[in-house]
Amino acid sequence: MAQVVAHQAEIEAAQANVVTVSFGTPYWAQVWLQETQSPFPFLVDADRTAYHAYGLKSSIMSSWSPANLWYYAKAVLQKRETFGKRGDPHQLGGDFIIDAHGIIRLAHPSREPTDRPSIKKIVGELQK
Repeated sequence: MAQVVAHQAEIEAAQANVVTVSFGTPYWAQVWLQETQSPFPFLVDADRTAYHAYGLKSSIMSSWSPANLWYYAKAVLQKRETFGKRGDPHQLGGDFIIDAHGIIRLAHPSREPTDRPSIKKIVGELQK
């Protein structure tokens, strides 16, 4: 999210809006918003209707893969905040760009928890 916030001006220049959608409870949504200071609208998809509609998976193997464990081990060694276990650690997310006509212009379902498209790819798609 920090990467997206840092490029907020470019996103707004492309006349785009960012919306964060997460599963879980309103309580954890508020905790996340306080910790990240995200300026974007935040929606809670408690029953994961949107997650299922966009084909996002839940995967124990992907969530605990050696690459993902190494990511978190480095974060701990570097004393970076990992925000602990919240909700379902196996639910994979994704990034999507949907145009004003409802057409999906970018679909990036995550293969593992830290898999996200680059901000360059996102901004580039918005500028098309």
